[in-house]
Amino acid sequence: MVKILAIDQSTVKTGLAIFEDSKFIKYDLIDLHKEKDSEKRFNDMCKSIVSTITNVKPDNVIFEDVSLQTNVATLRLLAQLQGVIIGCCQLNDLYFKIYKPSSWRKLLNFKQGRGVERKFLKKQSKDYVKQYFNLEVNDDIADAICIGQAYIKSNNIKGEN
Repeated sequence: MVKILAIDQSTVKTGLAIFEDSKFIKYDLIDLHKEKDSEKRFNDMCKSIVSTITNVKPDNVIFEDVSLQTNVATLRLLAQLQGVIIGCCQLNDLYFKIYKPSSWRKLLNFKQGRGVERKFLKKQSKDYVKQYFNLEVNDDIADAICIGQAYIKSNNIKGEN
């Protein structure tokens, strides 16, 4: 059995999804939106993600690559958060895979490209999770579940869904 932790990381809300082989087990959300001090929020998010990885004890950690969405300062923070995840995986000898957003969406046959707005991309994730898992979740959790599903699909991991 392979335990997979899929992460849709952010400095405010991070979605998490756990799979065993191809079977979806559970999801979680690290929600720090009430913390207004951005430095404290960033530090708390780093600690929460590391704690999750340590407690879940996954074999594989799958997460999304950073991309410029709002501004360079946000991109820098997301890159630093990604570095924390990579460092945690390396220190714990865990396999990790980073997917470009367009790559995992392509694996799940999402409509994307020129003219497709971020809002529609998020809706596709939520619709996918509703269709395949009968769950109504926010877009952070939906993206985490979809990132995990894309990894399972691209690696032909078998098991019950």
